[in-house]
Amino acid sequence: MRRYMMALTGAAVLLIGATDVPRDWAATLRADAQAYHDQIAANHPGPVNRLDPGFAARNDAGLALALRRASSTRGYPGYLWAMRGYVASFNDGHVALDVTQPVALPIRWPGFLTGFDGAGRQVVMTRANDAPLPLGARLNSCDGIAAAPLAARNVGAFRGRWELVSQRATNGGRLFLDAGNPYIARPVRCRFVVDGKRRDVQLAWRDLPDADFDARFAATAPRAHPDFGARILADGTRWYAMPGFNGDPGSTDAKALPPIIAAMRRDIGAIAAAPRIVLDLRGNGGGSSDWSQQVAAILWGRAAIDALPSNSQGVDWRASSGNIATLEGYRTAWRDAPDVSQESKRWADRVAAGMTAAQSRGDALWREADTDDASVAAGEPAPKLKGRVYVLTDWGCGSACLDAVDLWTSLGGVHVGQETSADSLYMDVRQVALPSGFARAVVPMKVYRGRHRGSNVPARPVLLYTGDMRDTAALERWIAQF
Repeated sequence: MRRYMMALTGAAVLLIGATDVPRDWAATLRADAQAYHDQIAANHPGPVNRLDPGFAARNDAGLALALRRASSTRGYPGYLWAMRGYVASFNDGHVALDVTQPVALPIRWPGFLTGFDGAGRQVVMTRANDAPLPLGARLNSCDGIAAAPLAARNVGAFRGRWELVSQRATNGGRLFLDAGNPYIARPVRCRFVVDGKRRDVQLAWRDLPDADFDARFAATAPRAHPDFGARILADGTRWYAMPGFNGDPGSTDAKALPPIIAAMRRDIGAIAAAPRIVLDLRGNGGGSSDWSQQVAAILWGRAAIDALPSNSQGVDWRASSGNIATLEGYRTAWRDAPDVSQESKRWADRVAAGMTAAQSRGDALWREADTDDASVAAGEPAPKLKGRVYVLTDWGCGSACLDAVDLWTSLGGVHVGQETSADSLYMDVRQVALPSGFARAVVPMKVYRGRHRGSNVPARPVLLYTGDMRDTAALERWIAQF
């Protein structure tokens, strides 16, 4: 089953823009939290999913907590962190808060930031020159609370999915960032281990300059962001970097991928003779699974894809007016887009019509069977690949990137690199502005049925890479061994 989700563009930002408009932030929180709740209730498949009977209660509980917090909310930080806590309670990366009008939050730090290392420990990864700790110092506890539960309480509770390596890697650097969250206690005294010896540190919190924030935080979660492109290595290896799968025709991804795929199709004879093929998904956070389907059809042939056991029994779409309008928007956006496949266009037509018919019957869900239109590539021959195909991922691979891993490895690709992110069974999001105008609710529209990979289960590589994923030359040497 494919995803045609357009990738989100509004990342959660702490320090861009500001507003001086006086506002009743408690009332703003109540209104936005209630609107978020109602969007979930009206458009998310969860409330009508018989296989997730506790979903509606979780939605209600998240709203109730946000409304309790509203009683003590006096400013934007209280609003923001209450909303983040509500969203995190779904434990689903596709249920999100897209902050569209960020308000500047003064950020403070104690002169250092930690992040999770390869062994799952919190260690100092960036520091000011006068910091009381060296790089690599390992956190033991703060104020009598061990490092792991401290991070889960102060960070995980407002980010969700804390059981995932990818989520801890992404957000571990927030433990010693004070962004004004009024619902947690900022650490005061912490114990570290330095060169095998205990060192207690009284934290001296100070402002972290705006100009330093991005670099400091990035240092706690290093991730490669290669350029799109195709290369031939000295030994003949074909290397394809695809750091994004955005389906929006105007996006950078949608402009960069068609030439790569077209060249792959033209050069398939030489590619098939290569000693190995590397499909590099570092930096890829998802988008549309149509791109990975096109690549698979070239490398393995349409018949091989069609012969695979179904990845799921299908999906159920929530047949709501809002979701139907979103699919109609896809149809309009894709109708005259030359780089959107005819299969994608037919898919949008079919799903919009199916949901509309279900709604007219009074059905809450519409079942889309897991069948792909094979006529698009029916005439393409299946190449005989000389070398193995390696699917290279980092911990940020999620959504349609995960679909690519599932598909390509099912066809014979070898998963290498780092463990991926994970997703729930709820997919394909729509965005709706909240009453305040400060953010949008991001709400899934469909639920997988019988998917082989379980909810919030990552893809784990056959060959695990423990080095720096940003070092492409080292990765090339490592993969050349196999």
